[in-house]
Amino acid sequence: MTQDVQGVWVNGDGSARTVRLKGALADSFFDLTGPRGRELAGSKADLARAYTTAVWAYRCIKLRADAVAGVPLVLRDSAGRGIEDHALLRLLRDVNPFTMNLGDLLRATETAYNIWGAAYWLMIRQPGQAGVRWLQWLNPQTVEVATDSARGVVGYKQTIGSTVRRFAPEDVIAFRNFHPSDDLGGLSPLSVALSEVNAELNAARFVAAFFANDARPAGLLTTDQPLMEADIERTRRWWQRLFVGAENRWRTGIVGGGLKWQTITFAPQELALAELRAEDRRAICAVFGVPAGMAGAWESTTYATAREQKASFYEDTIIPQLDYYAETLNWSLVSRYPDLTARGAQLGWDIDRIEALGETATEKVKRLVMLLEAGALTRAEVRAALGIVEPPGTGDAIGPDEEEEAEGEVEDDGADAEADPEAAIKAELKRWRRFALRRIKAGRRVRAFEAKALPDDVCARIAGDLARAATVADVNAAFAAMGDGEDSGPHP
Repeated sequence: MTQDVQGVWVNGDGSARTVRLKGALADSFFDLTGPRGRELAGSKADLARAYTTAVWAYRCIKLRADAVAGVPLVLRDSAGRGIEDHALLRLLRDVNPFTMNLGDLLRATETAYNIWGAAYWLMIRQPGQAGVRWLQWLNPQTVEVATDSARGVVGYKQTIGSTVRRFAPEDVIAFRNFHPSDDLGGLSPLSVALSEVNAELNAARFVAAFFANDARPAGLLTTDQPLMEADIERTRRWWQRLFVGAENRWRTGIVGGGLKWQTITFAPQELALAELRAEDRRAICAVFGVPAGMAGAWESTTYATAREQKASFYEDTIIPQLDYYAETLNWSLVSRYPDLTARGAQLGWDIDRIEALGETATEKVKRLVMLLEAGALTRAEVRAALGIVEPPGTGDAIGPDEEEEAEGEVEDDGADAEADPEAAIKAELKRWRRFALRRIKAGRRVRAFEAKALPDDVCARIAGDLARAATVADVNAAFAAMGDGEDSGPHP
């Protein structure tokens, strides 16, 4: 290939002649280094090569595949109750004893979906029995879809070397990304980002070639003297032997015979490569729905934003993809089991197990404190939610002295329950009433009150009325018939 490369030799007087370029210098100059040296197209083979050579595309797809495989798959009946054991669950756990487990299958599926826009599972059934015996992943590079304009997909053909296998459409589970120009195919997300991938690869090759050639901008050796082709070849070999390669950096060269070095390219710092590559990387991340900070652009991430980026990744990218997978599996796989169909069972994903979407310990405490202050939770409930073991003999009931001390209003009513039981009851009613009014005015739920002097039947009656109290008037009405000696009208 490189032997046919032609160059133009420009003489000092302006005349020119065609010369044949060959060897490593020509290869490096024209970047003719095999398949890696050309731009990738949208063929299946080129898309696979893009995944294996483009760092940022690989990273984004790998993040998606690991995230999909990391969420537990669950089976629930129509009432939402989990089904712990079933032939389908055993199938999904083992998948195929010869090749992969569920995690392998999900990673391969998500990876293929993002590279080629489609992924395929072959269902291997047991003759004469319901359900599926094994699942086998089919490499989309080997699969062709047979279609009919009226019937849609009529079959699948897999070609591996000289071996051809054909499958009925009902034996294959197909996952496809919507393609506006192909109703039965899939749009490859990687192909959407292929321009940016090629730009990133070209930039990487440029930088590698720059340093491989002694970190010097490319140029020409010029002379105003006539040179024969043999002279050109001898000069090329001499220059390459002395100066090409990083190991020859900083060597001093003395050029005679009228040869002069003329730079014809720009140094990397003059090309704004950093800004151009950053823009290409952002575009690649955008195609795959991966925050740039997660893919490796650490400069765009801080400790404060890392958690938000990961939560956004799951909420905006992974969960919608999981919903699509579940819908496809319920239609294609669960329907193979009549007992599950009769129970209305569905496969789904345990989203609550995604750690990135869970709240931190600090966030949990703040939320519980807000609910406590709003009266939506009791202190006992908050303790339980935080995993704090409550000492024996304690409860949610708040004694009058404890509550009023917390409110800054401890007062001595001077009532002795043994010396004057009636006065003690009236004093306790006043304190209970003030306690209830303070909570209602603060917009908080009236909690249990620890009474010491009041009879049990009176406590039960008041507690029942206060449980339904929502306003100051409701609280006053609950105590009005108890004769606590205070005005029963609205309190300010």
